[in-house]
Amino acid sequence: MAFRPMTTLRHAATASVLLVAALTVVEIWLWSQAVTAAQTVTDRCAVEDQSLLVASAVSHHELRRLLKTTHQANEHSPSHLFRVNSVGCRGDEPDMPAADGTYRILMLGDDTICGTAVGEDETVAARLQQFLSQETTAGIEVINGGIPGYCPLLSWLKFEHDLAKLKPQLVILHVDMTDVADDASCRSLLMIDEDHAVCTHPTLRLLPRPESALMRFVKQSAIASWLFAKARRHGPALLSVSGTSTSGECALAWIADPSPDLRLHVRHALSPIEMLKAAVENSGGHLLVTTSPVLWQVLPAKVAPQLSEQCGISGVTPYESRFPFEVLGHFCEQSQIHFCDASSAFRS
Repeated sequence: MAFRPMTTLRHAATASVLLVAALTVVEIWLWSQAVTAAQTVTDRCAVEDQSLLVASAVSHHELRRLLKTTHQANEHSPSHLFRVNSVGCRGDEPDMPAADGTYRILMLGDDTICGTAVGEDETVAARLQQFLSQETTAGIEVINGGIPGYCPLLSWLKFEHDLAKLKPQLVILHVDMTDVADDASCRSLLMIDEDHAVCTHPTLRLLPRPESALMRFVKQSAIASWLFAKARRHGPALLSVSGTSTSGECALAWIADPSPDLRLHVRHALSPIEMLKAAVENSGGHLLVTTSPVLWQVLPAKVAPQLSEQCGISGVTPYESRFPFEVLGHFCEQSQIHFCDASSAFRS
């Protein structure tokens, strides 16, 4: 059969036009599904929570202030209203100062306290307020100051720069088992002197490079956003990346049986609690530190095989080591900080 260049060219042009049309339709459909460009503010929290965060000049990142949106933490959880007030805490706008006769409690911590996967009335802070309100006739207010990806260092900086003005009578800092790794990820950004300390997000420190039109188009594309989210979620499994090389194992390494020598990392992660105590007492309040176990400290890994693989959990679980809880207890005792260890209740 004779080669006909014009026919081949027409077919190629037709295919190109159809491809562009198809991509345009997909782009419009994805935008109609409220898929926005994925910008990673911190790699210490889920992809789905990135849209709730912005870079911070003092505490690395924070919740978007005055945000009001419908949020779905993952494809298996229902969507719910997610609100952020003017001080960067989840929920209603707090009175300034607190109403007369109100005992104000501020909870600090990471995803566990913020509770991005549940509605406002199901968070730890809301449950605590519901419980205490049944036990006393005094007015109880519990403010949810949890932020995904936080650790004691960032919680201290957030309180020092933003939340001390709330004048809480009690501040509860929840220490999560991932906080040692979270601290290590941002400690190199800490700048501290005699007057103040900040942990500025890298994007606010460096002069932005000129961005090409193509890069701007890709970053704003709903298709690129969707592909990026899928790659982050499924990439390691598709590429057969070993579980021992994932960041998850590093995040939970100190709870393992036996754990590696992470004494320096643990010391760094816990030391800001003393600064937080001083800041809380300077504002007229008291500090309480709490902790609880993660799944692999109370149940076998086979209960959640996909999550265990994603987090690089290896060896026999549940982990029996009391090392993390003993370290926290000893630290708080030495620093004269009230400490509540909920691990025994979870294990029973």
